[in-house]
Order: sequence, then structure tokens, then C-alpha cells
Amino acid sequence: MVKVANKYAKALFDVSNDTNQLDVVYEDLETISHSSFDYIKSLKAIDSNPSLTADERKSFVNEVYSGANQYVVNTLKVLADNRHLSLIEDVFRAFQSLYNAHHNQDFAIVESTYELNEDELARIEQLIKDQTHLSRVIVSTKINPDLIGGFRVKVGTTVMDGSVKNDLVQLQRKFERAN
Repeated sequence: MVKVANKYAKALFDVSNDTNQLDVVYEDLETISHSSFDYIKSLKAIDSNPSLTADERKSFVNEVYSGANQYVVNTLKVLADNRHLSLIEDVFRAFQSLYNAHHNQDFAIVESTYELNEDELARIEQLIKDQTHLSRVIVSTKINPDLIGGFRVKVGTTVMDGSVKNDLVQLQRKFERAN
């Protein structure tokens, strides 16, 4: 189903980019995705209900999402028509990935043993930019006492581990190879 969501996201991304509505579409799709999170079971029920016609599913989209950008509403209608309304979160994640690539930005999770101050976060953010060549990094932090010290950064599928725990694991592996 991820491939299906990627196709919807790509089509929506292309049309919103071509019409200079990328930011508005992103915001609306993000809002809809987050607000739909608790209703995925209901959307799956709508998708799988054989007694609902395509027109009834599209009418549901009109009633619930009428205030959204027209390209988002049209995408939701296509999702409804094809019984894929429950894929809205996957479509958003795929759209977000395209949006981030377009803006040369990504999300980063910074784990540390204590709450980092603004100066430390700024230095880590710059380190991330230098390592990834991103223009913008959207940082969120997480306290992880298991790290013992230092920090670990996750950007997409990349992990930068400068933790004491990682240093100890690497040291242990060196000792094991030496034996």
C-alpha cells in the first residue's frame, strides 16, 4: 500500500508545486492527516463498506474536508473513489518526504541524557547540516538515559552516534576481535 500512497502523494505534490500552492497543500494535508489519526478504523470501515457507493464516499469527503485546499479535497475524493481513504497518513508521509526533499530539509531527533540548552542544540543542528548538506533541519529532542553521556542523532535513516554507550560498545567489539 505504500506504493499506492506514494503515487497519490507524487500527483498531489506535482500539481501543488506547478500551481505554487505547495505550502498551503502541505499545511492542509498535515492537518487532515493528524486529525484523521484517531479515525483510521472508521476510514477503513468506509473504504470496505460494500453498501457505500463511490458518490457517497466522495460526498463524505465534501462534507468533512470542504474547507481544505481544492487539490487536497480532489485527492481525497480520488482516495474515496478507490477505497483508499484510510491511506491518508501514508499519503501525507510520502508528500512530506517529497516536500522536505524539495526544500532540502529533514527532521532530526536528538537524543541525550539531559535536556540540551539552546547553544548545544544550535551546535548539533550545525553539525547535522554539515554532515547531511541539508539547508534546514527541524530538530526535536528526546531524553535517553541509556546513552550514559553524549548524544545520538537520527535524520531519516542516518544515525550519528556520539554517545558514551556507543563508544563502549565499539571498544568492547575491538577487545572481542583481539581475542
